[in-house]
Amino acid sequence: MNKKFGEIKTRRNILPSQAQEIIRKGTIDILIIQATASPKTKNILEQGGVTLYEGVEPDEVERLREVVARELETKEKKEGE
Repeated sequence: MNKKFGEIKTRRNILPSQAQEIIRKGTIDILIIQATASPKTKNILEQGGVTLYEGVEPDEVERLREVVARELETKEKKEGE
């Protein structure tokens, strides 16, 4: 089983080349950014199976980090059954 995790990015801008690197890692399942991603970047992430949450306010990042951790833990438990 290939373990995945949520990675949180808080950049102003995420470029298509950065999205391609995330896909190449093969371990990123969820990406949360404060910026708005370009259509090209969104397409790359979508094709790579990465769920994107964009335009997230800085004060929401910590709350979302906790939510993502719980959801991924639940998903791993279900996959292990």
